[in-house]
Amino acid sequence: MTIGERRPGLPSSAVLSVVADLDIDVDGYSARLEGEGQRLVLRSDQPHLLWSSLIQASVPDAVGHITGVRSAGRAAAALAEVGMHLDVEGPHGTVVSIGEGENSVIGRIITGSKAIRPRSARSLLPFVRVIVGNLLGRNKT
Repeated sequence: MTIGERRPGLPSSAVLSVVADLDIDVDGYSARLEGEGQRLVLRSDQPHLLWSSLIQASVPDAVGHITGVRSAGRAAAALAEVGMHLDVEGPHGTVVSIGEGENSVIGRIITGSKAIRPRSARSLLPFVRVIVGNLLGRNKT
């Protein structure tokens, strides 16, 4: 897909083209979002802790109430709908790919969206610890 190309079945306003160069800080956890067109990369030394803080943040009423892994699935589906792709990278490489071009059975089972694909079991272990900690009420992020 090129910038400005329209996807069949989507209104013309549904295709996005982004230029991103953004530093993000949530509760002391930082990340950098970069990219151009429909492909973005989010890099963080601790993406699992950043995610844990994000899923506990307040969202506008219009977004609705979603938490945990379903929030990641909803974000992935929204990105796919507008033709965007995001790779989340940690210290050991790409942790997860979300949005346009992904078609993951595992993502569908875990998050409710096939538009999110875990990249490796090793890179996901910190996320599993965060999820379990949240379920048990141990994480205080």
